[in-house]
Amino acid sequence: MADLRDVIQARQRRKRRKQMIAGLVILAAVLAALLIYSKREQIFSGLEQISNPHSNLSAETDGEFLLTVSGGVDYHAEFVNKNLFILCDKYLYIYDMDGSLLDSRQHAYSNAVMQTNQNKALTYSLGGTSFRVDTHKKMLYENQTDQPILFAVLSDDGKTAVVTESESYACRLIVFNASGKLIYTRDCVERLTDVSLTDNGCLFSTINAENGELVTVVQSVRFDDSDIQWITEPLPTLCMHIYAMNDGGVFVIGDTKTAYYNNAGFLVSSYDYTGTLLDFDFTDEKGTVLLKNEERRQSVLLLFSNYAAAPASVVFDNICKTVTVQDNTVYLLDAGRIRGYSFAGTELSVLKIEDAYEKIIRNGKYFYLLGYDRIERVSADGNENKK
Repeated sequence: MADLRDVIQARQRRKRRKQMIAGLVILAAVLAALLIYSKREQIFSGLEQISNPHSNLSAETDGEFLLTVSGGVDYHAEFVNKNLFILCDKYLYIYDMDGSLLDSRQHAYSNAVMQTNQNKALTYSLGGTSFRVDTHKKMLYENQTDQPILFAVLSDDGKTAVVTESESYACRLIVFNASGKLIYTRDCVERLTDVSLTDNGCLFSTINAENGELVTVVQSVRFDDSDIQWITEPLPTLCMHIYAMNDGGVFVIGDTKTAYYNNAGFLVSSYDYTGTLLDFDFTDEKGTVLLKNEERRQSVLLLFSNYAAAPASVVFDNICKTVTVQDNTVYLLDAGRIRGYSFAGTELSVLKIEDAYEKIIRNGKYFYLLGYDRIERVSADGNENKK
């Protein structure tokens, strides 16, 4: 009987060892799978780089340069000083003004978004937890956030504001200096829609509902003070962007109106749209808004400057595409034309182009035309009909 018990116990021990080994193997497989999953973007990006790191773009430089974009590839292009930064799904390409490739930098961001200032580019993963800042020479730094990123902005002096989700609040505002060092955090009880950074603080807009309609409120904070400096009365519009004025005030572009506030948060003026918001831009204390009226097949260009209560306006008998401001001139992409306007509404120039582009960028004497599958450069000098 004793021998039989020994045999049974020996079998039970072997069975437990097998179960333990099997459990360890399963645990190791699970851990390996989790590791691969956490590094999936880097791994897949690495495999893609082995295949062809420049498969998204190809360049032709006979005469005016032309960049051909692979069909179906989403891209975002902006100038950083005199270099064209083009963000694609897995790479950040950097070209000079003549179309020569200077660098291609791999990124591992799903839903990558790019913001630029004169000298730097901020790239972040929308819904992810990573962001980075690059110059034309190198990547300056890369940081991680604890919660998914809702949006991020880059200031003219290189500070970065990142708005993330939060477990206990509506969202969290995190600000980094130009070197990537954390300088400010704020937990927000209302969802932020935009941030505009100043020298020692920032302005941010929040969205809420009041009497059945969406309203925007702008708040001002300093990095060295936990208290809110000032807060505006609710503005009945959905804020698209806010822009800090040099005197501490703010210009708000909403989906149905614009508004100026002074440096104490009091409303100076507002303007209601007579059409649907199509595009906008703001720089150097001046802004422009492009509206469309589908019923009349018209577009309206609004030109704002110097806290003016009513903007200058220009009406077009067709639906325009986009607008941008550079060097105190407003450039409008019309059907087969690039029109230049002063902020008084005077037409300064007209340049005829092919009607196959959706956006324009100007750098020096060149326009860069952005289309679905190509980026083309044309010279403005000698081709514009001056007014």
